[in-house]
Amino acid sequence: MVTIKDVAKKCGYSVCTVSRALSGKGYLKEETKQKILETVAELGYRPNTLAVNLKTGRRQALALVLPSLTNIYYTKLEQYLEACAAEKGYIIYLNNTEYSLEKEKQILENLIGMDIAGVIITPVTSQHDHIMNLAKYDIPYVYLNRSFEDDMEHCLRLDNKKAAYEAVSYMIKLGHKNIGGIFQSFDNLTYRDRYDGMAQALKEHGLDCRPSHMLFDINPEDMGTTPGRILQLLQKPDRPEAIFACNDMTAFNIYRACYILGLRIPDHMSVFGYDDCIMANFVTPPLSTVSIPVRKLAGTAIDFIHGYLESGVRAELPILKASLIIRNSVRNLNLD
Repeated sequence: MVTIKDVAKKCGYSVCTVSRALSGKGYLKEETKQKILETVAELGYRPNTLAVNLKTGRRQALALVLPSLTNIYYTKLEQYLEACAAEKGYIIYLNNTEYSLEKEKQILENLIGMDIAGVIITPVTSQHDHIMNLAKYDIPYVYLNRSFEDDMEHCLRLDNKKAAYEAVSYMIKLGHKNIGGIFQSFDNLTYRDRYDGMAQALKEHGLDCRPSHMLFDINPEDMGTTPGRILQLLQKPDRPEAIFACNDMTAFNIYRACYILGLRIPDHMSVFGYDDCIMANFVTPPLSTVSIPVRKLAGTAIDFIHGYLESGVRAELPILKASLIIRNSVRNLNLD
């Protein structure tokens, strides 16, 4: 099948230039446009039928770019986005980067070639120049739960630092002093914010943030190395008595490690998660966690894109608030 890349290579122009020639967006010299159209005819290239049909019909496609489809949180997010998009007359075109920056860049390049109506994305890392490039083609976009100082007007954020601060403060209130933390890569600024919230809570209560009780660069979906690293942490003679996990998937890995080691939650180990995915209420014991307002996150993202497409005006994005969901995974040491 001939792709837009084949056309670009054949005629000597970029994928973006070919896309502009086919969509009619932006200025191109007549000879440039003519050469591209001749190459399209020569190669028999057919633009993506999904995008073309939607563009000329009543509905349009919004691209959703997520780092994972196995993480339960992202599955829930996709479902809400799909429902909110349908209410506005859009459908969701789902893309999975599998935590790969290169794949993310490739997907975005392809989306420009498809003349997609808008992009909703949770980036893999803090690199985002390739995402900001969408503005050159008048494609509205919004980052989900990400914060970039040079592109804040497109960031739909949670107050991750405050939520993590409140979660760790809750554990301290129940008498815990020896608290560890497990975090994914700080290339994702969301996890940096959650770590900062934890560190602030410990500092304000006069407690140490001990490096030996921290794990960083964890991938909770990596069944090769993640379980072993958590097991090593829990087997230390001076292991933490409570752990703040950067998300629920990481918390479930802690549950598994505790089961292997014969540690009972919360009797021997207290755990606090983040996301409040559906499984948090079904594990034993039910997981105390930070609840993200996923429905509001999805609805706000769709409204942002839709508003721009309808009026050309970019609305101001709010900072959404998370809340603590207290269940049974944190022991109250004050009762001992």
